[in-house]
Amino acid sequence: MTDTKPVSAKKRIELIDALRGFAIFGILMVNMPLMFKPAVEMIMFPTLGEGTVEVLSNSFIYFFFNSKFFVLFSLLFGLGFYIFLHKDGEPNKGVLKLFRKRLFWLLVIGVLHVSLLWEGDILIYYALLGFILLLFRKSSIKKITIWIFIFLLIPIVFVGLISLVPAMLQSNPEALAAFNEGSEQQILATKDLLSRAYEVYTTGTYGEKIGMNWEQWLVFLPGIFIFYPTCMAMFLLGLIIGKKSWISNHREHLPFYRKVFRISLPVGILFNLLLVWSIDNMSPATLDSWALINTIAGIIGGISLMCTYVSGLVLLYEKGIIPRLTSWLSAAGRMALTNYIGHSLIAFILFRSSLSLGLFGKIEIWHGIGITVLIIVFQVIFSKWWLKKYRFGPLEWLWRTMTYGKVQPLGK
Repeated sequence: MTDTKPVSAKKRIELIDALRGFAIFGILMVNMPLMFKPAVEMIMFPTLGEGTVEVLSNSFIYFFFNSKFFVLFSLLFGLGFYIFLHKDGEPNKGVLKLFRKRLFWLLVIGVLHVSLLWEGDILIYYALLGFILLLFRKSSIKKITIWIFIFLLIPIVFVGLISLVPAMLQSNPEALAAFNEGSEQQILATKDLLSRAYEVYTTGTYGEKIGMNWEQWLVFLPGIFIFYPTCMAMFLLGLIIGKKSWISNHREHLPFYRKVFRISLPVGILFNLLLVWSIDNMSPATLDSWALINTIAGIIGGISLMCTYVSGLVLLYEKGIIPRLTSWLSAAGRMALTNYIGHSLIAFILFRSSLSLGLFGKIEIWHGIGITVLIIVFQVIFSKWWLKKYRFGPLEWLWRTMTYGKVQPLGK
């Protein structure tokens, strides 16, 4: 049986780490408003806000960041899955067992993340979907491609069917009234949750905050039909990229990247304009027709602009235009788990702890953008400094130690 060991620093692909660092900071820009307010408010009642500065700030985040970076991070998760399984050649039972242990400990980290820091965790679902990804490890590219489209259609069909319910019930006034009443009750229940969340996060005990984290997390469960099928599709796209070596051997595919950039940029611009336009008209709490438009625009616009970002960065990387930026992003990407949890820890201290000075719910969106930039600068510098002394980030080291069942060497 092949001896399974972590990938050494020399074998790591700098471009993949740089893309991961780029993704983790884009995710922070999207998550920041969900950290200084209850996450359920921003997800269930999204709005561009009032006033020029607030509308421009929200439009900036929705157009350039929302739905772009979680798909990139998901794609890189699928690519990382392929690399992990094939780092010593063809995958064997030992590697598969190791990957399952890796997913189990990621699940544990996700549960602790929700409990101790923030309700918007994505790691729990990443771990659970990772077990599904294992089922595709021997699948052909054709089969994987078909399943990518199936997963992308799930949220569109789900939201579409619900948005059609009122029209379908027009001939049955009693059923329509019951449906509308149920929608109103859902909205009232969500508003009640928001009211209690503001109270708990500003004046509640730490135990009450943990309870509120999980109460909000449970509200996100319908996301298994809306948000997470897209994650699964991107896992599979990352698997295809691994099979075709589109990033590990990117120099051989530069014409492909140029073509992707030319096509994805105008498509991304068009659908993200539609995404921003739909925000103030939709009602996710009731999943109306505008929510369907938002879902379609988010999926197509998000994936398209993500492809623009990736292809653009690959072309710039190959031309040697951004070597210093790549180096800094690569360091942050090698510590992606540490930086991701670090986002929540910093935000908890700033907004939700006894040290927050009552900032929760009082920060404006443009303040959040500024805070995000400061956190990014800090984490890039910290990651670069840390990796000069150590092989892994703190949480990466812990995750590897738990996965391999023995203490991994940390110092260089």
